[in-house]
Amino acid sequence: MSLTRIAVLGAGAIGSTIGAYVARAGRPITLIDLWPAHVDAMNRGGLTMTAQDEEFTVPVTAVHLSEVASLRDPFDAVFLSVKSADTSWAATFIAPHLAPGGVLVSAQNGINDEEIGRIIGYPRTLGCVVTIGAALQEPGRVVRTTPSGRPAFGVGELTGMVTPRAHAVAEVLAPVGPARVTANLWGERWAKLVVNCMANALAGITGLNNAELRSRADVFAATVEIAGEALSVAQALGVQVEPVGGIAAAAYLDAYRGVGLEGLRASWLERGKGVGAGRPSLLQDVLKGRRTEVDYLNGYVVRQGRAVGVPTPMNAAVVEVVKRIEAGELSPDPASLGLLKRSLCRPTAREAVR
Repeated sequence: MSLTRIAVLGAGAIGSTIGAYVARAGRPITLIDLWPAHVDAMNRGGLTMTAQDEEFTVPVTAVHLSEVASLRDPFDAVFLSVKSADTSWAATFIAPHLAPGGVLVSAQNGINDEEIGRIIGYPRTLGCVVTIGAALQEPGRVVRTTPSGRPAFGVGELTGMVTPRAHAVAEVLAPVGPARVTANLWGERWAKLVVNCMANALAGITGLNNAELRSRADVFAATVEIAGEALSVAQALGVQVEPVGGIAAAAYLDAYRGVGLEGLRASWLERGKGVGAGRPSLLQDVLKGRRTEVDYLNGYVVRQGRAVGVPTPMNAAVVEVVKRIEAGELSPDPASLGLLKRSLCRPTAREAVR
């Protein structure tokens, strides 16, 4: 499958990262965004990427949302990188600009593939699990917070089939970082969801960056509870969850049930050595005074748990505390972890780890 005309809808941190590397590789790509200052800066001086091992500026084609109607040629593939709350309108907006055989690729946090499929049609929907970190700190400048050699994307069909178009999309993304095709999109989605429910939410609650989160035993205890609940829900749904941040899902489930906690913590600390000091996106939203994606992360776990009869008190507590922070009732602070503990209906997963 040939992908000639490509776009990103939502040129935030991840969308801009995709755009910068794909453009540098010489493939034409259009970046569509709602932030006028960012679009103008990219068109005026290019898009600057600062990574751990390099910095470069590349010319890009950036388009205001209001200018899309004037684009004549439809796109073969559009990477959807908007916040989960914006999925519905964004998919509806871009649908007329997809070629007849075009595909909309969800490169988002959260599990939005079915919503997109209902809007534009399931055959035109492709999933992309993003495992890189980035931050858009000012117009025209994006910072990559994870190493360039780290696995970056898992591209998959909703059906689990391995198709030529999935390989074609992975090929487009390869200049950004290692991209592979998966036959288990839902298992990949849930693995990423669990990571986001842990790291994103706890960063937003505590104000701690990735490296700081890994250094604390109380954060580890909360992550085990969050992950254990989420993985129990996935198990009830029949999802075969892929490794969570490089650690087998079964290790989190065992620790949630009180088995192998010390071994999991050792693996968790070891895997955390390369995470860097980046701020997860939910914390970035909190610091900017924006609405967070907690309803589509921990809130999604709570809703799915309710549907299959699996209790999720820790994830429900996370949603409640994040909402209080959004409302200005609380500020991000490690002390807020205590609010989560008091909301549980069973002992935390660990008091045993001290």
